[in-house]
Amino acid sequence: MPNGKSGPRTRAAGGAHAPTPPLRRRARRRWVLAAGVVAACTAMVAPPADSPDLVAVGHADDGAVPRALSTRWAIPALSEGAPRGATTLPATPARVAGTEPAPEAVVTGLAANGIPNVALNAYRVAAARMASAKPGCGIDWSLLAGIGRVESNHGRYGGAVLAPNGSATPKILGPALDGGRFAYIGDSDGGVWDGDTTYDRAMGPMQFIPTTWRSYAIDADGSGVADPFDIDDAALASANYLCVAGGDLRTAAGQRRAVFAYNHSDEYVAEVLALARAYATGLPVADLPLVGDTSGPVPPPSGFYGAPAAPGPAIGVQDMTTSPPEQTTGSRPQSSTAPPAQPAATGGGAPAQPAPGSGSSGSTPQQGTAPPPPPADPAPRPADPPPAPAGGAPAPAPPALPLPVPVPVPAAPAPAPPPPPAPPVVTELVPGVTCTLLGPLGLPLLPDLPTCP
Repeated sequence: MPNGKSGPRTRAAGGAHAPTPPLRRRARRRWVLAAGVVAACTAMVAPPADSPDLVAVGHADDGAVPRALSTRWAIPALSEGAPRGATTLPATPARVAGTEPAPEAVVTGLAANGIPNVALNAYRVAAARMASAKPGCGIDWSLLAGIGRVESNHGRYGGAVLAPNGSATPKILGPALDGGRFAYIGDSDGGVWDGDTTYDRAMGPMQFIPTTWRSYAIDADGSGVADPFDIDDAALASANYLCVAGGDLRTAAGQRRAVFAYNHSDEYVAEVLALARAYATGLPVADLPLVGDTSGPVPPPSGFYGAPAAPGPAIGVQDMTTSPPEQTTGSRPQSSTAPPAQPAATGGGAPAQPAPGSGSSGSTPQQGTAPPPPPADPAPRPADPPPAPAGGAPAPAPPALPLPVPVPVPAAPAPAPPPPPAPPVVTELVPGVTCTLLGPLGLPLLPDLPTCP
């Protein structure tokens, strides 16, 4: 063709097609190869433990798979190879319209044990770094804290402890995603990260599954290793995931979209967003120092980046493990004899209710409010029983006390006789006044008066 440009296919002499230009043949071969790689990956069953060189389930060469294609196929591919009857991840998760917000009492209880200082710093550094790398996202540290609370109790699940370098010990692992109570996800890492060569498990403080961690893994603290069990690395990976999934996280719609992508549960979304509001309003962090890289680049995700980050259960919701007060921000002291709530100082209304998250802001009373009254004196403790004798023999029974002798009750005295009538008072007899005279017939003239002498 003129100018070296390709035109429509034409027939050569004798009815044969003209040869296809070399550039088009190479491009076609690349797409055929890409489609073949994707089809092979989505049909693979989890590789055996002795084949660490096999590509993980649901993964393909990032350079060969078109970005839109990898997103569309991400969710169904996670459940490839599920046995008959197993629960699997739906291609299009259903959302429930009009989901009720999380109860305030539940949110206050979850936020009451505060945030370990190591975790709080990781959330804030991750948000600051995303603000530098992707200013259009606008993620706040409190959204990461909401996810960190429900996923692993900020790295404290099951008694785990965050070291100053961010690593959680012992490692935090979710239950096996075996298709029973939770959707089936076969092993995709040969057990390298989660220690399970049969099923995948969510890992670390932010509970990434191996497939999604591979897409977002990043070494946030410069340790040389991208570690899902390090809260510094996991928090930045989580922040990147939420920004990619939600877009502008300064909007309520963006936040809901991002959190729903993280875990396809409307109840999960309601709890995380309520906790984020509680932390944002209840924990003043402006004066706290930031320790970490807040301006480094954050590369775009690779592979099946549209898969859910933590499709399993939110194991941190039921965990109430605490950390030492000096290592925690916003913890509320536990008290077994908490005084009853006092009515508002203005009177005439209901008792004042704490704002969301106020339970996690410490026990210092606010300015202008009266301190709580001291607790009532406890009831006297009963006397301790006598110590048991040495040698393990049972203690002798205490001697029986004599029964009290009843005191006889005297009979009630007989009532006293009435007093005798008083003698009549003798007055001077005056005829017609105090006595009466007799008439001619011998009858008293005044019958009501005595007869005069």
